[in-house]
Amino acid sequence: MATGWRERRNRYQILFKQLGTVRTNTVTHAMIYLLLILFPLAAAVGAFVLRRDSTLTGWLGVAVLASELWLALSVPINQPAQLLDLSINYNELGRLFLATFSLSSLALALLTTLVPQGENFVAILLLIVGLSAAILIVQEPFVAAVVLLLASLAGSLQLVDQPAGSAVLLRPQTLGMALKYTLLVALGGVLLLIGVVLATAFSTQLARSGPTLTNAVFGLLLVGFGIRFGLIPFHWWLPDVLDETPPAAMFLHVGMLTILALPVLLVVLQTQPQLLAGNATGHHLILGLGGLSVLGGSAQALLTLQARRAIAGLAIANLGLLAIGMALSTIAGIGAVLLGALNHVFSMALIALGLTLLERDVPGRREQAGALRERSLAALAFLVGILLLLGVPPLSGFTPRLLLIHAMQGQGVLVGSLVAAALVLSSLAGARLIARMLLQPRDMPTIRSLFSDDLDRLGMVAVPYAPWGVRILIVLLASFSLGLGLWPQPVVMELDDIARAFPFLSR
Repeated sequence: MATGWRERRNRYQILFKQLGTVRTNTVTHAMIYLLLILFPLAAAVGAFVLRRDSTLTGWLGVAVLASELWLALSVPINQPAQLLDLSINYNELGRLFLATFSLSSLALALLTTLVPQGENFVAILLLIVGLSAAILIVQEPFVAAVVLLLASLAGSLQLVDQPAGSAVLLRPQTLGMALKYTLLVALGGVLLLIGVVLATAFSTQLARSGPTLTNAVFGLLLVGFGIRFGLIPFHWWLPDVLDETPPAAMFLHVGMLTILALPVLLVVLQTQPQLLAGNATGHHLILGLGGLSVLGGSAQALLTLQARRAIAGLAIANLGLLAIGMALSTIAGIGAVLLGALNHVFSMALIALGLTLLERDVPGRREQAGALRERSLAALAFLVGILLLLGVPPLSGFTPRLLLIHAMQGQGVLVGSLVAAALVLSSLAGARLIARMLLQPRDMPTIRSLFSDDLDRLGMVAVPYAPWGVRILIVLLASFSLGLGLWPQPVVMELDDIARAFPFLSR
């Protein structure tokens, strides 16, 4: 009798120890995941306090984002936990997106130590990185939609932000652009949020009722997503943002915040797959928006004479290709979307780096040849960024194009012809943009005496347009893109495994 009681007691002790270990591990993982969210948010508060010193806040942002990148790559994945009755998990997709956001943001934070982008730019950048981590970790549709709306509204504050001590007033066009952007992203965020609430409230009815309710809810989600994603005809804010803001803001809004809408939509479709699975109308709507964006963006980039408007057109066309991949709803299509989204963020970061250094006015420096000769590394960043948008081999932007072409097999001649025409138009627009920005002479020499001209040249040779830290970072980012383009198999295989887990895909 005593022996049986001791055996039962030992079994209970072992069971309690195992439960305690599981509970401890769950709490540990929850705290680690919470650190990924709260660390950049807390640093954003510190950057806001130190905002008057742009160099100090820039280096603070670099240190925080480097730490966030290290955490994003080293934190264990696929360890679900509970936090305030919310399911949280950090998976492979979250790691890829968060690492991409952190690395690209690090490059722009380093740039602010050289060229101030705004008094609160670093604080807003860190805030959006922290909110991005919240969307990627707290995989609840309602929370993700709310956080995306907050991140978009926080980004709108940056549009009217001026560098510390700036004596230049904002132009009326800039104020009008900021107001348009705020209203549109607020409308898109609210529609996305309403769609999420309706999809959650009527989940049972969506599974049983006819297509009317499903199409209505999915239509709300698609309009909200289209506004935030910059798809035509909901793209009105995007060209104005690129035309009226510093290049770093281009990355913030057309790079990070635009792509951040994608994981939000994927979380909604993960929990409510009936919204897209078997919904022919939904597929046609996404395909139509994507095709319109691809053709319209490429045509705009080709017809405009303004460099920033051309970049906006190329960005819209690239986002349209991602929408087409979503519409195909196959494993190869979603793989092209995910890899294309990561490349879009890198391309906008490189374009922002290159454009900032190309547009920077360096006192005492006089340039007569094209930027490719006078500012070679700035030209390299801009060139690689544009080539990534165009999907030119051997850079990493070519791989999602191949995956998309593979996914389009059997989709009909119309879709293939549409994409082929858009690729030709965007390639022509990109070639003209590169020639105008990098090959045309930047400045005409003034007529001076031979003696004074020689003295000016002696004084101008030693004036750098960028410090070595920024130059090294440009080379590293360009090399990373080239390496990923030459050897994409590990990332493609990981994205393929991620895509197979989505329940709304056709097998």
